[in-house]
Amino acid sequence: MRRFNRILVSSVLIGTIAPVGNWVSAQDLVPVSDISGSSSVFVFRNSSKGAPQRFVTKQRSSRTKEARIESNKRITTQYETLAKVAPRRARAQVVDPNDPRLPKIATMPREEASKLFTGVGEYYIDKNDSENAINFFREAVDLDTKNAVAPKGLSEALSLKGNELLVKDQSKAAKDLFDEAIKYNPVNAVAYYGLAEVYNDQELDAQSITSYEKALQYDKDLTEIYVPLGILYYQAAQIAKADELLTKAVAANPNTAETQYFFGLVRYAQNKNIEALTAFQTATRLKPEYPEAHYYTGEVLERLGKHAEAAAEYEKALAQKPNYFEAALDLGSAYYEQERWNDAITAYEKAVKLKNDNIQAYINLGDSYRQVKNYEKAEANYNLAATFLERAPTYDKTDAADTYNKIGFVIAQQCPINAVKGLPCRWDSATRALEKAVALTNDNVDYANLGWAYYNAAQKDFNDNKQDSGKEKLQKARVDLQKATAIDSRFLNAPMVNLGMALTDLGDYKSAIDVLNKVVDKEPKWTFALNELGIAYLLNKDYKNAIDRLQTVVKRDDKYASGWFNLGKAQYANGNVGEAKKAYSQLRKIGANALADKLDKETGGAMARG
Repeated sequence: MRRFNRILVSSVLIGTIAPVGNWVSAQDLVPVSDISGSSSVFVFRNSSKGAPQRFVTKQRSSRTKEARIESNKRITTQYETLAKVAPRRARAQVVDPNDPRLPKIATMPREEASKLFTGVGEYYIDKNDSENAINFFREAVDLDTKNAVAPKGLSEALSLKGNELLVKDQSKAAKDLFDEAIKYNPVNAVAYYGLAEVYNDQELDAQSITSYEKALQYDKDLTEIYVPLGILYYQAAQIAKADELLTKAVAANPNTAETQYFFGLVRYAQNKNIEALTAFQTATRLKPEYPEAHYYTGEVLERLGKHAEAAAEYEKALAQKPNYFEAALDLGSAYYEQERWNDAITAYEKAVKLKNDNIQAYINLGDSYRQVKNYEKAEANYNLAATFLERAPTYDKTDAADTYNKIGFVIAQQCPINAVKGLPCRWDSATRALEKAVALTNDNVDYANLGWAYYNAAQKDFNDNKQDSGKEKLQKARVDLQKATAIDSRFLNAPMVNLGMALTDLGDYKSAIDVLNKVVDKEPKWTFALNELGIAYLLNKDYKNAIDRLQTVVKRDDKYASGWFNLGKAQYANGNVGEAKKAYSQLRKIGANALADKLDKETGGAMARG
């Protein structure tokens, strides 16, 4: 089918909202030959490089067990300090356990004995001996149900004992004590705090928030509650409330790594990146072994476009936490942004080992292999991503379509490599992938690429002398390319070139001329489109217009061998043998000897004759 020479392009369209002219001026047209010596125009929905995808769901930023224990210690200390200055309940007179009245307790009236035991309970409260305090307050309550002080003393002792168990990571036993403490004193702030910690440990966020709020309601001076409650509001995406509490917490104590970290997360959620960076860096200064803080430092630096610095932070996070999937994934992205493709591959390979069903990781790994032209490995990773996309009930159809498009593209890029090895080009596999993309989106980009694949598959069939199959695929290419350009041709002039080529090869020269003129009108600097238009005019036997267009091609690029070849044929067909010979001489001059020989052969040896 190819009687004229085409040096065409496999090209990249940067976004369907950007004029294609920008695309050409950015030098994003990359010549790629297929087995027959030319290709056509492939369209990426975004760009050939593209930004690495970042749609992974981040893990819940939870407090560590260490942090919760430290929080429990601080709240206990704060409560005890506050209670010494301003008691949180009515207190009885302290009684030393060695008081001489105690051996006579059995002979006393119950009310008097109850008061005495209450005083001993107070003694042990002051000594931070919650176990003995519980025992004496409990005896006091049992002896006299009308004793107003003993139940609240017992409640305090139970809650303090519960906190001791929380520090020992015994939350179930602690909960029983907190529940009992509230029974004896329904406004016991420490008991509600303890319950909140138990619920927090179980990730029962709503119950935990309610309990923290009650704790603050009953004792507003327990400012240590700001941190865990602010964290919960952050996790619940109630950023304004989280901001209020964690801002207060940082003001009260700026030297706690956990507080700075979660304050940084709030600022990160608010897109206040400089403040977030300061908070995360403060957290890692206070606590150097803090992989999550290093990770989010990297996230902010990525937002700020500081990819090398971000990579360094991700490396620290991974060194401290080798199974940190997100850090491995985003380390790959930081390297990808720097075009350090091999480093990106190493990081993404680690990511897929850590989480071997993550769609994003496989897509990014495929993109990285594509950048280093390892198209086989790119295809393998895109195929894995597609497998998991198909299993995901709520997968994004555009993401899936893009993945199928990339599969089609990298299969095509293997064609010249396979040709050298004597292997087939697999255009049928490429078209199957692109058919899946079209089925998902019904989008002009996907129709454009399916038409591209059918066009190239047709050329392969013609090359293999499968004329009927080639014509059938050309017809499919025409249909899909017409759909692509009919939906919206404003920013898809590149697929219109493909359509013009398909129409030319189908012998519909007038339609091809109409389509290609539209392209050239919009993109007059596209020499490859002008070359195609010249071919269409020539085959339609409109030699004057063919010569005019092809002369423009070689004026713009005097080393454009295809243009000189086609101009030579047009001049010869128009009877201008001398002008045809000039084109032949130019081919020799630029070293395109194969094309010069071909021109001479197709003109019956007229070019080489003196």
